[in-house]
Amino acid sequence: MRKYVAVLLGLALFTLPLWADTTLSVVSRVFSPPEEQRFIREEIIPLFEAENPGVTVDFEILTDSEMLDKLVAQKAAGNVTIDVLITYVSNFERLVEAGVVADLTAELDVVAPDRTLSAGFLAQGQFDGKQYFIPFAGDDYCLIINRAALDYLPAGVSLQEITYEDLVAWLANIHEATGMKAFALPGVRMGLLTYIVGSTILAYGGCFPDVNSEAAQAAWEVWTRIYPYVNDNWVTYKMVNDAMLREETWIAITHVARAGMVYLSDPSKFTLAPVPFGAVDRGSVAGNNSLALAEGAPNRELGLKFIEFMTRPEIQARIAQGVSFNPAVAEAVEFIPPGPARDIIEVANIGMTGRVAFIPGPTAEGGDWGVVKQVFEDAFYYICARGKGVDPVYLDMQQQIINMQYIEPPCP
Repeated sequence: MRKYVAVLLGLALFTLPLWADTTLSVVSRVFSPPEEQRFIREEIIPLFEAENPGVTVDFEILTDSEMLDKLVAQKAAGNVTIDVLITYVSNFERLVEAGVVADLTAELDVVAPDRTLSAGFLAQGQFDGKQYFIPFAGDDYCLIINRAALDYLPAGVSLQEITYEDLVAWLANIHEATGMKAFALPGVRMGLLTYIVGSTILAYGGCFPDVNSEAAQAAWEVWTRIYPYVNDNWVTYKMVNDAMLREETWIAITHVARAGMVYLSDPSKFTLAPVPFGAVDRGSVAGNNSLALAEGAPNRELGLKFIEFMTRPEIQARIAQGVSFNPAVAEAVEFIPPGPARDIIEVANIGMTGRVAFIPGPTAEGGDWGVVKQVFEDAFYYICARGKGVDPVYLDMQQQIINMQYIEPPCP
């Protein structure tokens, strides 16, 4: 009888959930807009919890600085409670230097088995030959267009082949016919403006982050001609979504996820196009959103399972369909059926066929990506909003500020 009871107890213990009453702490600077937070909490996290009975995922949105400060404080106190980070490439270097993220080199086959991760994004997550960050989604840029604007598209211009010169002419046509300043631009500080202007500079043959080369000056000149058609409320736009949905504006270059939110709201009203061509090619600044494991994570094995879950092609596809981030896993597109969600990924991929620059994290001691963004924003305000025009001396001074954030100049 005792043997029988022992066997039953053993079976009961064997069938208990492996992670009974476990809370996995996931902090993220990605998915900050309310719609994206709701999607992740309601559509993605429950799938992981259902697969791991007894697990609850505590998903918290933090800024880059809040995330770093919290991890450093927990490490110093010897009480790490965070398990997984979802962070952006501009924060990688500081997290590694602070010693708060784990080396995942030996776990690559665990967190991304039998799937093809973006080689460029993977390389950005390596420091001293060690892999700390696992890419799961890319940032890219495209055009989002209200179909009402198509009535004013210059004759012979194709959306698939549109240039910045065509864009200027198109905006002028709209303004002449309607009086409308139809272009939306996110003017709130520390937003997307740096990447939108940077993509134009790449299209004209510059590099990123470059503000003063001849190619950069040509791109700035284009922006002086676009600016008269930028909606006057642009300084209040953190993102262009609301302005486009209110039909206050008709055209914008923006992050593919933000464009996707507008497009998916009504594909009969909106359409998409790749980023325009410049004098050399298309240009696009590609951001890297990656997963990492906190050093000393209290639930290391479960954290690894979560990273593996987030890089599955079918989950990547689901995220792409829900919030329009570009998957970092090549096989994900096979799980996206033809339709609006696939349209978004395909238009983003066209943009990635041109001159693409990955965001280079600052390498100098005390280097700060926020300073780089401020330089681009200040230059835009100076050249366009204040009407000072393209001033090579001013731009040389601004480039020096950028270069100070790096051991070697990012754009020789």
